[in-house]
Amino acid sequence: MNAMTLLPRRRRVLAGLLLTAVLLATGCAGLRPAADADPAARAAFDQRADQVAAIDTWRLVARLGLATGEEYWSAQLNWRVDNGGHVLDLAGPMGRGGGRLTLAEAQPAELVTRAGEQFRAEDPDALVAHISGEAIPVSGMIYWVRGLVDPARAHQLDVDADGRPLRIEQSGWTVEYREFEDVNGIAMPVRMDMERDGVELRARIGSWLMEPPQ
Repeated sequence: MNAMTLLPRRRRVLAGLLLTAVLLATGCAGLRPAADADPAARAAFDQRADQVAAIDTWRLVARLGLATGEEYWSAQLNWRVDNGGHVLDLAGPMGRGGGRLTLAEAQPAELVTRAGEQFRAEDPDALVAHISGEAIPVSGMIYWVRGLVDPARAHQLDVDADGRPLRIEQSGWTVEYREFEDVNGIAMPVRMDMERDGVELRARIGSWLMEPPQ
């Protein structure tokens, strides 16, 4: 069953107005730093990327909001990574659209829904679409959520003077970073917006836990 809730017209309009208000509020939260084309800024980005990529045990808790036209879907995401293995628990309102996605190196992605159904596929994005009803780019978010680019795919990148990513264009998605916080001395994203072909996905990360490399 499609996890996207089909709302009556009045509720769809209200959801749209609420989403617009949120976007206006976040847009007025403060001016983002300007992109810096200086090679030193890109060198700072690369240095930060090396630090982040070296951490293979981490966890985040985030709220996702996905808008497609008049529809809006939200979910809680609990993402745990241990030595490169990923476990993503996704739950929609009132438990709808929930499931656990497991990613392990050199193995198919595995999805177990809240109803107990099990699915496997090489493409994790397809599995998440099965429970969410819409495109959530997990394969890209493995990198983007940490402020990294997928090194195997072409990309465009804007960074600020401190080497923090401001905008990434990759795999047809545009990722814009709105806010960072210091986690163990590393600037980690806590607000990011992703957009592709009219689909808008917003991630608000409530907490980061990262274990330094051994």
